Amino acid sequence: MHYGGHHKGTTWLKEHPFALMYWYGVCSIFTIVNYVSWVRFNETLVGASVKQAYFAFVFLTVLVYIFVAGFCFFWAALYCDRESKEGIKQRNKRVHTGMFFIYFFSDTPLFIIDLYIVYQSGWVDEVQGITFVLKLISWLIGTFFVWFVYMWKYVA
Repeated sequence: MHYGGHHKGTTWLKEHPFALMYWYGVCSIFTIVNYVSWVRFNETLVGASVKQAYFAFVFLTVLVYIFVAGFCFFWAALYCDRESKEGIKQRNKRVHTGMFFIYFFSDTPLFIIDLYIVYQSGWVDEVQGITFVLKLISWLIGTFFVWFVYMWKYVA
C-alpha cells in the first residue's frame, strides 16, 4: 500500500497521523494530571493567576484535542485516499489543521506557563518534571512543523 512518501511536501508526521494523535493524547493526559496533582495544590508557589491560567489552558487543551486536533488526525489517518494525489492533499491539510490548532491553543501557552513555573519554583515534583519535558518536546515538534509548513506553503 502506498502512503504518499514519494510525493513532494510529505513528512513523517504527515504520514503517521495516528502517532500524532497518540502523542498529543498522552501529553494532554499528563497535563491534566499535572494540574490535578500538583498545580492545584501549590498556589503559594505558582500564584493564583498562574493557577487559573493553567486551568483555563488545560481545559482548552482538552477541547482542542477532542474536537479539533484529534478529530483531524483521526480523519486524516482513516478517511483519506492514500493512492490519489487529491487524497494526499486532503490528508496533509487535515494534519496541518490539527497541528496548527494544538500548537497555538495548547502547546505554546502551556509551555510558556510551565517554563515560568519551572523558572520561578524549580523542579518540585516528578509529575511536574515529566509534564514539562513532554510539553518541551511537543512545543519543539510543533514549532518545527509549523515553521516548515509556513516556509513551504507561504514563502515558496
